[in-house]
Amino acid sequence: MGMRSSAGVSELAPAANETRMTADGGEGFEFDGMLFVVTESNEVAEVLDGGAVRVLGSESFFDAGTGTREHFVDMQGTTEAMLLLMSVHEDERRIVSIRRLS
Repeated sequence: MGMRSSAGVSELAPAANETRMTADGGEGFEFDGMLFVVTESNEVAEVLDGGAVRVLGSESFFDAGTGTREHFVDMQGTTEAMLLLMSVHEDERRIVSIRRLS
């Protein structure tokens, strides 16, 4: 799956909220040409070509106000690195939003 990035983004980008079904019937979240899922152990992962998943390292905290776990994920785009904030409903194993922070 190719990775795209926007050049010159220095402020918060609006949250994406596109969901779609993955090949195994699970719910995935599409952002900037990439597809993400939540694993059984509530880690965020990228769905690669062919359906394999790659767990992404992240720092996270629980936001009691929204009931979501917020994951900060560093991703390497084709031309630059990106910092993403992924909001996850852990009880549903579902990504509810993704924001690009850099």
